[in-house]
Amino acid sequence: MNEQAVLKQNKTARKPSFWISLAIIVILIPATGVLAYLLGDRHLYIASVIIMILAMIPFFVAFEGRKPDARFLAILAVMTVIAIVSRVAFIWLPNFKPMAGIIIITAVAFGPEAGFMCGSLSMIASNIIFGQGPWTPWQMFCYGMIGFIAGFLAKGYIISKKHSIRSAVISFFLVFVLSTIVLDTCSVFYYMTSVQAESVIAIYIAGIPVNTSNAIASALCVFLLLKPISAMLDRIKMKYGVEY
Repeated sequence: MNEQAVLKQNKTARKPSFWISLAIIVILIPATGVLAYLLGDRHLYIASVIIMILAMIPFFVAFEGRKPDARFLAILAVMTVIAIVSRVAFIWLPNFKPMAGIIIITAVAFGPEAGFMCGSLSMIASNIIFGQGPWTPWQMFCYGMIGFIAGFLAKGYIISKKHSIRSAVISFFLVFVLSTIVLDTCSVFYYMTSVQAESVIAIYIAGIPVNTSNAIASALCVFLLLKPISAMLDRIKMKYGVEY
């Protein structure tokens, strides 16, 4: 990547839309999840809808006043559906869901805001089949953050279609670490009547096989599909002049 491209990316990162997106994702969405927990399960679905709406805001703010391209929205919708199907298709294989891999590929192609939107929406939609619960807002935030961080890593060419193995390894750790931090913490809050060090440690240890399996599935998805899907999306963006 040349020097001008780096300067252009740094300039983009300093735009007001970037800070608005960051505030929504880092502050408002976690606050909504915590508030839902404090108010009780009856507010679960309200919290999920609020998070879904908040997840869309950074995506639209990124356009900074210009109307989103309908073709771009259609492509993003298709990628979200593919992410949902990738989870449902492996319903027969517990804890081996490549959905995060599709979310990462989407983030590489369209940026962090689109990655967050794809991750959060695909999670709440697929939970119609897998079951909604107090974990839904946490899952939406976790998989949204996977897409958001992957989008930034792609901007720095840390995750790239030219480096499939490196991208797969990074994707593995990204999914594993965020699943441990967010989803296992959700288990600590919701399934423990009293917080004890031994019980908390046991929950995190019990989550290691589950998180590892899902991380492996996502890494394999990135390794096998990042290059061909990215090439296809690049052709579509070039042919139809899709901007994001």
